[in-house]
Amino acid sequence: MKKFFDRILLSILLGLACLLGLSFWLNTIFGFNMFSSEHWAEIARLQAERIPISSGFYVSIGITIFVFVSGLCCIYLPSFRRTSKESFVSVPAVTVNYPQIVSDDEKTTTPVEPQQTNIPLSRPPRLNLPTNMAQIAKNRHENMNLQPPQPDLSTQYDTELSKIFENAGYVVKPNLTISGFKSNLFAIAPNEVMWIGAVDKDVYKLQSAIDRLDSIFRETLEDIKININAFVIDTKNQQNASDSIFVFKSLDELKKFMSEMPPAWPKEIANYEQENFDAYSEYVDTIIQYVKNIG
Repeated sequence: MKKFFDRILLSILLGLACLLGLSFWLNTIFGFNMFSSEHWAEIARLQAERIPISSGFYVSIGITIFVFVSGLCCIYLPSFRRTSKESFVSVPAVTVNYPQIVSDDEKTTTPVEPQQTNIPLSRPPRLNLPTNMAQIAKNRHENMNLQPPQPDLSTQYDTELSKIFENAGYVVKPNLTISGFKSNLFAIAPNEVMWIGAVDKDVYKLQSAIDRLDSIFRETLEDIKININAFVIDTKNQQNASDSIFVFKSLDELKKFMSEMPPAWPKEIANYEQENFDAYSEYVDTIIQYVKNIG
């Protein structure tokens, strides 16, 4: 009975260790909280929309399950434990010659000395394993059936778009990737103004990314409204304008449009307005990193 309770306690301890280790790993690498229902709902939504999720996320869960099942085998299967021990130390069969017993009636002049038996023990060679085994396994899994990426020709417009908005007084941020959509421009200005631009990309995918971004803003900001503006440069003449997304046929049309817009920065700005914009800029940087971690 004592062994039974020992095994139960060891199983609980092993499960807690695996659960806490997996929670720490996912929270550190992917920003995913296992104990948050909102994060699980987000994963379910991404899977339902068939949006790619980092394969390392699933590999981490699979490795943890394998470690947990292996630990249970070590705890509950004696044959598995015995086989594991015998695999490290090999003891050959030894024949022991015991000393002969001489009776009192037999006369003997030389006593019989017991023979010493040397049992050779063999130590297995030490394995020099690399320290980054987890990364090697992750890379091997990601490289399976991996096709060479197709170059995104729209990225050649990123520099020109950045110059247009910087000349207009906007602060250009790193491009945003959300809901499987990557922008070609991501810029902000005072009064919580934001611009998202894309080149030769689907208007509806851009709208879906905007809706997802807006929902994140509403969840994290209570009393502040972020004004999101968006545009698509359609060089192939395949997209139609929508109610909330501008469609331009060339960079020249965008330049003309931005030249007619009011300046992003007022001529005079108070100290508190500068502080508000700095806080807004830091918040946007945090959102960029957040959506990058969740894929």
